[in-house]
Amino acid sequence: MKEHLKTPSYDMELSERTALRQKFESIDDILPHVGSFGKYQMYLLLALFPYGLIYSNLYFSTFFLTLVPQEYWCYVPELQDLNLTAEQRVQAAIPASETFPYYDKCNRKDLNFDELVKYNTDINSAAWQTNKTVKCEKWEYNLTQVPYLSISSELDWVCDQEYLISSTQAIFFCGSILGSFIFGWVADHKGRVPALVISCLVSGVGTVATAWSNNFWTFALCRFITGLAFDNCINIPLIVVVEYMAINRRTIVFNIAFGIYFALGSTALPWVAYYVADWRHFAYIVSIPLIIGLFTPWILPESARWYASTEQWDKVVENLKNVARVNDKNPDPRIYETFVRNAGDINNHVESATLFDLFKTPRLARTTILLITFWTLTIICFDGHIYSLRLLRSSVFVSFTLSSATELPAGLLVTLILDRWGRRFCGFLTLGAIGACSFSELYLPSTEAKLSSSVVARFSANMAANIGLQYATELLPTPVRAQGVALVHLFGILAHAVAPYITDLASIWTGLPMMVVGILALTTSLLVLFLPETAGRELPQTLQQGEEFSKGDHFWSFPCCNKIDVERHRNDNNNCTIER
Repeated sequence: MKEHLKTPSYDMELSERTALRQKFESIDDILPHVGSFGKYQMYLLLALFPYGLIYSNLYFSTFFLTLVPQEYWCYVPELQDLNLTAEQRVQAAIPASETFPYYDKCNRKDLNFDELVKYNTDINSAAWQTNKTVKCEKWEYNLTQVPYLSISSELDWVCDQEYLISSTQAIFFCGSILGSFIFGWVADHKGRVPALVISCLVSGVGTVATAWSNNFWTFALCRFITGLAFDNCINIPLIVVVEYMAINRRTIVFNIAFGIYFALGSTALPWVAYYVADWRHFAYIVSIPLIIGLFTPWILPESARWYASTEQWDKVVENLKNVARVNDKNPDPRIYETFVRNAGDINNHVESATLFDLFKTPRLARTTILLITFWTLTIICFDGHIYSLRLLRSSVFVSFTLSSATELPAGLLVTLILDRWGRRFCGFLTLGAIGACSFSELYLPSTEAKLSSSVVARFSANMAANIGLQYATELLPTPVRAQGVALVHLFGILAHAVAPYITDLASIWTGLPMMVVGILALTTSLLVLFLPETAGRELPQTLQQGEEFSKGDHFWSFPCCNKIDVERHRNDNNNCTIER
C-alpha cells in the first residue's frame, strides 16, 4: 500500500526537502535546481556569436589593413607615360635579383630616365644598363593577388619602413594590455556587462577612426584605441556564459566560441577584405559587430557571481529565477532563501594569497615559470605562422582561410584526446608537430607543399593553444588561480606584440622566420614535459597542495600508458602518484 502512495508530487517534494538539506555556498550548488544545461544555456551559447566575430575581427583586421603584395618595385614617373607593361617597367628600371620576385624591390637603376625617354626608348639597349643603383623613394605594386592598396601600400611601408607594419600590430596588443587593467577594474566595480559595453564602444570608435588615418602615428593611435577591447570582448562574455553553464558542459562553451564562431569569423574575414578591396571601407565593415556589442544588456545577463560578490542578493535571485523560468523548472522557493543565507559562509574559509606566493616555494615557482614560458612561446609560434602566411607565394586569402578553418577540427580532436593522453603528452606532440612543419617549409620545393605544411602547423598550434588555456587553470592552486591565470595571460599578450616582428626576419633570409618558429616550438615541446600531469586528478585547492602536486610522478609517465590511481590521490592530495 505504501508503494502506491508514492506519487510524482510526493517524489518531487522529497527531492526538494533533500535539496534544502544541502548547504548552498556558490552558484554551482544551486544551478542544477534551476537548470544547468537547458533552453537558457542554449540561448547563451547562441548569444556568444557576435562576440566571437568581434574577437576574430579585432585579432586579424590589422593584418588585412596593412597587407602588402609580395611584388612591388620602384615607381619611376618618367616611365608611366610610355606604352610599357609592368614587366617592361621592371625590366627597364629595376636591377635583377636571384630570389623571388627576381628583382630588387628596394632599389632602382641609377639612370637619367628623363633623358632616356626623350632620346632612346629602346629599353633593351646598352644605354638602359648599369650596375649602379639608388634607393627607391616611391613604389608601385602588383595588385593581382592583393586587389587593393592597404594603408601600408599607400604610405609605402616597405623595405626599410617595413617594420612599421609589425609596429602597428605590436601597438594594438599594447592597447590590449592597458585595456585589461582599465576594463578589468570596470568589470570588478561596475559589472561585467557595463565593462563589455564600454570596451565595445571605445574599440568601435577606434576602428571607425582607423579609416581616417593618413600617417603612421594616427593609424597607430587608432589601433591602440581599438586594441583596448581585445580579449575583453571575448573573455567577459565567456565568463558570464560559463557561470550559468553546467560544470561538465563548460568545455562546449569554449569549443563553440573558438571552434565555430571564431573560426567562421576568421575564415570569412579575408574574403570581406578581398571583395571590398578598399582598406577604409573594410575598417567600417569590421566595426559592425562592435556596434552589436553595444546592445549587450539586451543580449547577455549580468554575472550572478558579480552580483553575489557585491552582495546584491535580490538581483542574484532574480537572475536565477529567470534561468528556472526559461528552463521550465519550478524549484522550491526556499532554495533561494537557503542559498542567500549560506552563500557568504564560504568566504570565511578561503585561503588568502597573492601572486608572490606562487614564487615562495620551489616546485610551485617552477610550475608557474614553466606555464608562463609554455603559453608565451606557444603564442609566438601561433602568431608567427599566421603572419608568415604573407611570405608564401600562394594567395594569402586562400592560405589564411585554409589555416583558419582548422579551428573547429583542432578543438574537437583535442577534446577527444586530452583526457585520454594527458596534457603533457598532447602538448609535446602538438608543439613538436609545429616545429616539424616549420622546418619542413624550409626544404619543401613547391608552394602547395609549403602551404599544406603551414596549414598542419596552424592545426597543431590551435590544439596547443587550447591545451595552454586549460593547463594554467588546472595547475595553479585555488587561492591564487585567478591572479596566476591573469599573469600567464599578460605574458601571452606581450608575446602577441613580439610575434609580428618574426616575419621581418625574412629581410635577412627568407627562411629565418620559420627557423625561429621551429626552434621555439621544439624547445617548448620539451619544456612541457617538465610540467605536472593533471588528467584524471583532483586539482590543488591550497598552496601546499600546489607545491606537492604530482610530486611522486615519473618523467616519462603518461595517462595513455599508465593507470592513474585516482582514489589514492583523493585520499592524499599531498602525495600524488602514478602507478605503472
